[in-house]
Amino acid sequence: SGTAWDRETIDVEPRSVYLMAGPARNEWEHSIPPVEQHRYSVTFRTMRIS
Repeated sequence: SGTAWDRETIDVEPRSVYLMAGPARNEWEHSIPPVEQHRYSVTFRTMRIS
């Protein structure tokens, strides 16, 4: 039938910053619900050289 999902909701205030690490970063699926207001999303990434 399907896999059950554990769902977490985090309210992020305007102009706030958050850092995802551990399972939240590497194992979870992330989504942002649609909103009618204008929204900016800025993502900073680093790359490991192997």
